[in-house]
Amino acid sequence: MSKQNNKPSLLISFGGNALNVPDQAHAHQNEEFIIAQKSMKQVVELLKAGYQKMVLTHGNGPQVGQIFLQQELTKNEFPRQVTLDVCVADSQGRIGYILQNVFDNACQDLKINKRSSAIITQVLVDPADPAFNHPTKPIGVFYSEQEAQKLCKERGWEMVEDAGRGFRRVVASPKPVEIIEKHLFSEMLERGFIVIGGGGGGIPVVRNADGKLVGVEAVIDKDHTSALLAHELGVDCMVILTETKFAFLNYNSPNPEPIHQVKMEVLEKYLQAGEFAEGSMKPKVEAVLKFLQEGGKRAVIAGLFDLFGAVEGQTGTQVLAT
Repeated sequence: MSKQNNKPSLLISFGGNALNVPDQAHAHQNEEFIIAQKSMKQVVELLKAGYQKMVLTHGNGPQVGQIFLQQELTKNEFPRQVTLDVCVADSQGRIGYILQNVFDNACQDLKINKRSSAIITQVLVDPADPAFNHPTKPIGVFYSEQEAQKLCKERGWEMVEDAGRGFRRVVASPKPVEIIEKHLFSEMLERGFIVIGGGGGGIPVVRNADGKLVGVEAVIDKDHTSALLAHELGVDCMVILTETKFAFLNYNSPNPEPIHQVKMEVLEKYLQAGEFAEGSMKPKVEAVLKFLQEGGKRAVIAGLFDLFGAVEGQTGTQVLAT
């Protein structure tokens, strides 16, 4: 993916909470658009500064949780069970539409000649991935022990007790192997669009004996998918936006130490030393290292609303390939 105006090409990974309304019980749909405006305003600021080639990926954890909750609340009226791959697709369509709508309207208001396009993204996983034998990713709502036992029998779900709050379903989280729509991403970028995709890590699919794509019950880590997509598109810089402004050393100590700038090989040593928590910062650091090891030039882990400063090298954990 070539540069324009000497600015690097970017892949920006928005955490799911960057698009989530905190109090869903009393939220109005319009609030989702308002929150999205705050996130997309940052992208427009980059456009104004000359960054023209950008891919946006996004999380979907809160949104998929809401889809599962809606299913459970209406299970007596609508007993049809929607599979996890379709739930991810639902969330991609919803979030993709909101981001596309908000971004395009912001560009129109500022008379910027730029459009976005959201791509429903399938991601190939390996059916032999060990993750399928050891589901670890909790999703959905909490259940009592009695409800959990019933769901295990009726639906074949695997359930685990979660921090004394009840039982939750756990699913496999396999590694992404291939972005099925990668050529479509490339084509849309060459046509000048800002491309939105890879939502929630992508819709997990495998190839059957006939070579056809079939959805599976799994959740792919969004940042691992972002790193793979960035590599396949030849992106210069990957930015992961999350709830903390930096990656930290000694995070759970009284004096956590923010990492401002670090070389790839040093960050890898921190990872091997166990500095980053499972299910939190660890997969983000792993994704950053994977991207850089496969040819990326720079990666950043930064706060949800620090995008411009992160890209400009002013804030966040700046990770250099050399």
